[in-house]
Amino acid sequence: MFLLWFLLLLQVCVPVRSTSASPSQHHTRVRIIEVEDDYDDINTHTTHSPLAPGLTISRAIRRPCDYDPCAVQTSPCDVISAQTGCLCPGLTGPQERPEPPDLRELRPGSGGGVSVLWCAPRSTVTRYEVSLKDEKNSVQTFGEHLRSGVIPGLKFGQIVCVAAGNEAGLSEQSCTQYEAPQVDHAALSAGVIAGCIGFFLLLLALSVILWRKRTCRKGGMGDAEGLGNPSYSNDGVL
Repeated sequence: MFLLWFLLLLQVCVPVRSTSASPSQHHTRVRIIEVEDDYDDINTHTTHSPLAPGLTISRAIRRPCDYDPCAVQTSPCDVISAQTGCLCPGLTGPQERPEPPDLRELRPGSGGGVSVLWCAPRSTVTRYEVSLKDEKNSVQTFGEHLRSGVIPGLKFGQIVCVAAGNEAGLSEQSCTQYEAPQVDHAALSAGVIAGCIGFFLLLLALSVILWRKRTCRKGGMGDAEGLGNPSYSNDGVL
């Protein structure tokens, strides 16, 4: 009798467990599917947004400054760079002794003076000193922006030197000898040829004038002789 009741209870409890477990399993599967769908959706919509215009990195190409080391500078290169953003040539600092300038030319000027022309070095310069070699009393000082100076009374054969200076001292000298201006042989030859041609044309013109004058004189003398001949008259031959 006790065994019969136990079997009846077992048959009633088993369906209840199966029916109560199935909803939980179904609910668990639905939750898993929803989580997986949400994760995939996030991955699907994940994109790389472009950089904002304000965060775009750009490098502007800076050009060299319009700087001629051989021309007179109305404004220093660093001032031009600050105004335009250009690049100045590399210069050594004021605490370093400058490199020597490049003495380009000695050019005869007006009033008996000679112009000395030079180019600036790639150094910080505060002054230029122009002098005659081995003559200490002949030193002339010029400003840092100048590229020429005049030496009065310079003679042929004398040696002129230019040095650059700053707080650290003077550079080595750049020197050249003042020589007599060379004759332009091409121009001289052209002048001689032009003179010869002009002289030849002048002789030709004088010859033509004399020939015409002599021809006219002969014609006049012939007419005078014909009028003075007594063998001819208005009535015929005598």
